Amino acid sequence: MLILWVLGSFSIVLFESGDLAEAGNAIWWTIVTITTVGYGDYSPSTVPGRILAVIIMFSGIGLISVLTGSISSIFTTKKIMEGRGLENLKLKDHIVICGWNSNVEKVLSNIAKLSSENGEVKIAMINDMGEDQMNSIIARFNSDTLKIHFVRGDHALETILNKACIDHAQSAVIISDDTVENDDDKTILTVLTIKNKLPNLKVVAHVSQQDKLPYLKRAKADEVIVNDTYESFMAATHVLEPGVPQAVNQLLDLHSAHRFKSMKIPDSYIGKTFSEITTYFKENDNSLCIGLFIENDNVGFGDFLSSESDALDAFIERKLKEAGHSLSEESKVDVFLNPDNNHIIQRGQGAIVIP
Repeated sequence: MLILWVLGSFSIVLFESGDLAEAGNAIWWTIVTITTVGYGDYSPSTVPGRILAVIIMFSGIGLISVLTGSISSIFTTKKIMEGRGLENLKLKDHIVICGWNSNVEKVLSNIAKLSSENGEVKIAMINDMGEDQMNSIIARFNSDTLKIHFVRGDHALETILNKACIDHAQSAVIISDDTVENDDDKTILTVLTIKNKLPNLKVVAHVSQQDKLPYLKRAKADEVIVNDTYESFMAATHVLEPGVPQAVNQLLDLHSAHRFKSMKIPDSYIGKTFSEITTYFKENDNSLCIGLFIENDNVGFGDFLSSESDALDAFIERKLKEAGHSLSEESKVDVFLNPDNNHIIQRGQGAIVIP
């Protein structure tokens, strides 16, 4: 288009006299003719000038059609690629959810509820679901405060994780599909891949089998959720301690007015007692403070053993286990439920409350 503009301006100066013989007017007339706006400020009076005008008009129509078509094609292709999960995402401070099972929709529903209370949340999902099914889920949960993006592929591969902008993520959740055999092993591999690349990224792993727990801890998963942990507890208490499972359901239900919440402790209460912070929450919003928590970086015995298995490491590992010690680090969030009333509040601690 620039070439047409320059050539058209130069040619009209050669063919015409009067106003169009001036360079400024010729440049203005050419761009107006190319875009077919046709203000009518100037018009050629010679036959060669009019022929040139017709050529410029049709060339302009063609070029603008090609330009707008190319721009539309780029945006359409990008949209299609995003819908198919093939586009490299550009996100920051988002949550990466790897894998899929029947509980993921509940997770998204809970995140949607929390995002409506706490501000916008961005999610990048990595799985092998069909385009139509994934687009349906995105359409159902997307809102002003929850933005869901999709990457198709194997989440154990670093290249796929990179497409989901794992380097700039706030945290990652890896979920095993309990309908797929040995999918817990894939979860372990994904944790290893992420932690090897980003050791400080918070990683939460969900598995189906309890016996995979030590491997996930050794892989440096920050938190591990096991399918049958709560199921067995709820089944037993329903029979032996009626009222307890019903209370637990309310405490864990995001739509309940009395669900667990973590709250920031005001700086003015640092150094004061647990009894005083309990009184503060009770008087401030009638909440019951049941405990404290603090996030820290723990180091397990396993960190001091080499990554390769040898006789010395095996001996140390066996002796530690015989002594009742775990090789794996525990949760990086320490929770103190119902501490002593005289417990002193430390900087960095938060409160666990029931509204």
